[in-house]
Amino acid sequence: MPSAFAATGVTVASSPGLQEAGPVSSEHGFPTWYLDKTGTRIEPCLEGDNPLCGFLPGDIPDPTQPVAFPANFPAEFFYFLAGAEIVLPTGGRAVYTTGLEAAFLNDVQPGEQVVFSRIRVVVRGATPNSTVTFTHPYGALTIDTDGAGDGRLVRDVAPSVGNFTLALRGDVGPFLKAANAPAGYLGNPAEPSTVTGGPNGNVFSMTQPGPNGDETFSTDQFTVQGRIATNTGVTGDAAVAGGDFVDVFASTTGAALEVVGQEGIFPTTIMSGQDGRFYARVPVTGAVTEVVVRNNGDNPASTARIPVQGVSVQQATYDGAILTVAASSTAPAAYPLTVKAGATTIGILPDALPATYPMLAPPATITVSSGTAAGVTAPVVITGGPASPAGTTAPPVGPNVPPVCDPSPCGPGGVPADAAPTARLASATLSAPVNLPIAIDGSTSTNATAFSTTTTDPRVTITNETTNRPTVTVNPFAAVNDAAPRPAFSTAPVTVTFTASNGAATSSATVTLTPVSDAVTITNARSRAGSDLRVAGTSTLNGQASVTPATQIVVYARTSATAAWVKIGTSPVDAAGAWDVRPRPAPNVTYTQYQVQTSRGSTVIGNLTG
Repeated sequence: MPSAFAATGVTVASSPGLQEAGPVSSEHGFPTWYLDKTGTRIEPCLEGDNPLCGFLPGDIPDPTQPVAFPANFPAEFFYFLAGAEIVLPTGGRAVYTTGLEAAFLNDVQPGEQVVFSRIRVVVRGATPNSTVTFTHPYGALTIDTDGAGDGRLVRDVAPSVGNFTLALRGDVGPFLKAANAPAGYLGNPAEPSTVTGGPNGNVFSMTQPGPNGDETFSTDQFTVQGRIATNTGVTGDAAVAGGDFVDVFASTTGAALEVVGQEGIFPTTIMSGQDGRFYARVPVTGAVTEVVVRNNGDNPASTARIPVQGVSVQQATYDGAILTVAASSTAPAAYPLTVKAGATTIGILPDALPATYPMLAPPATITVSSGTAAGVTAPVVITGGPASPAGTTAPPVGPNVPPVCDPSPCGPGGVPADAAPTARLASATLSAPVNLPIAIDGSTSTNATAFSTTTTDPRVTITNETTNRPTVTVNPFAAVNDAAPRPAFSTAPVTVTFTASNGAATSSATVTLTPVSDAVTITNARSRAGSDLRVAGTSTLNGQASVTPATQIVVYARTSATAAWVKIGTSPVDAAGAWDVRPRPAPNVTYTQYQVQTSRGSTVIGNLTG
C-alpha cells in the first residue's frame, strides 16, 4: 500500500503576506500585534468569556477566572484562524485549516513562547490510492491518499522560541476577512461566511480521479477568527545608567509613552517622541536595575520592562594603528572593566579615562563588561589610517592536461589496463541516523575503473551504488498510515560491502553502519473523557531539532495494560523539535497509557494523567 505522504507536497505557495510583528508584551511575552501587507493589524484575543476569541473547553485552565500569564493561560491561541470543509458525496470530507498560532515549546512559562504560521489539509474517504489536488486562498497542494482514501499535509513555518519575526516568512497572509465579520473582528468562528483577502482566491476546492474522469468539489464558506488591533504596544530598546541619570530608549507606533516612577528613586517621567522613537533622561537618587515604559495610548495600557545596562561606552575608535576605548560604569566599585572582541580579551579599563591598544587589525565591535555591571557592545568607528595595499593578480587558468600513465597505455579513466585495484574506505564504521542519507567515502581507492556497493540487510537503501561515494539510508520506521504499533526498531549493526574493480580484478572493503534513532521526550500526556486527550513532546536527532525530511510521529493509546492499542493521531516534528497530537473533539473514554512511535526509530510508552 503506498504511503499517504509519498507525493504529498505544496505545489503553489503564496508570497509572504505578513509585514511586521509588533512589540512584545510584558504581560505574556508574545507580540502585541501582527500586521499584514494590506495594513490590517490583529492582536491576541484572550478573553475566555468572549465567543469571538474561539477558545474551546479545556483551553483555559480555569475558565471562570480571567486569563493571566502563566498560571491561567492557554497552551495555545490564535492571532488568526480560518477553516473550511468539503463534504464528499461518498460521506468523506476534506478539512482546511490556516492560521497564525501562538504556543509554547514545552510548558506555559516564560522563555517558551513561539509563533508560527500553519497550512493544514486533512482528507478522509477520497478516491483511494490516488493523488488529490487542493487549491486554497494561500496556494495549492497535492495529497496522495492511502487505501482508505485518507491523507494529510501540515506545513508549519518558523516555530522558533522568542524569534517572532520568522513567522512573517510563512504562507499565511494577508488575513482573510469574513463578509459577516462583527465590528472589530475578522469574523465569527461559529458562523461560516464568504471571505475576502485570499491572494489565490477565496475558495477551498479539491479535484480527485472519479469513475468518469476528474471530479471537482469546492466551497466558499469559511469560519474566521481574529481581532483587529486597537493597541500599538511598546518596545523597550535600552536603558543605560550613567552618573545620576538613566537614559531610556523605546519605540512604538503610538504617541504617549512614559517611564513609570519608582518610589524614592525617580518620579514618573514623560518621554519625548519623534518618528516612532522615544527618549527620556531620568534623574535617579539610587540604584536602578530595571525600568518600566508604559504606553498610555493603549487600553488597557501596555508596558515594556527594560533591564538597565550598567556600562556605557563613550568611545570606540581606530585611527589605523591604535584602538581607543572609554567607558563608564554605574558604580565606581565595578572597575576595572574588561574590553573584549568576541571571546578574546583586548585589555582592561581601570577607570573612566580612555585606554589605547595598538593593533594591526581592529574588531568590528567591542564589548565592555564587569563582574557587577551588565556588558554592552558598541561598533568600532574608523577615524583614519592609510589605504591597504593592492593584492597580487592570480595567474590565468591553464589548459586541461590529459592523464599520464606509467606503464602505458592508459586504460579507462586514465588507469593502466593491467593495474590491480585496491578498495579503500575513509572509515570502516559509521553512525547512520534513521532516514538521513550517509555517504560512504571510497574516493581514495586506487586503480579502479568501476565500483559497486551492496548489502543483504533490508533495513537500508543504497543509492549511487556504482560510484566511489555511494549513499546509504536506514529506511524510515513508523509511518503516518500505520494502523497499529510496529515491533521495536532494531539498532543492530548493518554491514555494507564496497567493491572496486578493474576488468576482472576486484578488491572489497566493508563498512559497519550503526543505526541511530531519534531522542523523544514527552512534555504533556493527559486524557479526560469527553474533555481532553493530548500527547505532546519533542524529538531531536543527534541533538538537532530541525531535520529534513521532518520526523513523523504516530501516537496510540489504550484504556488498560491489556487493552488493544488505538491510533489517536499523527504529527510532524516542527523546526523547533516539537510535536503535538490532540484529537478534537476528545473521545468519550479515558485512556491510561500511550505509545509513541517515530519515523526515525523511537518507541516510547508511558502513562496518561487524568
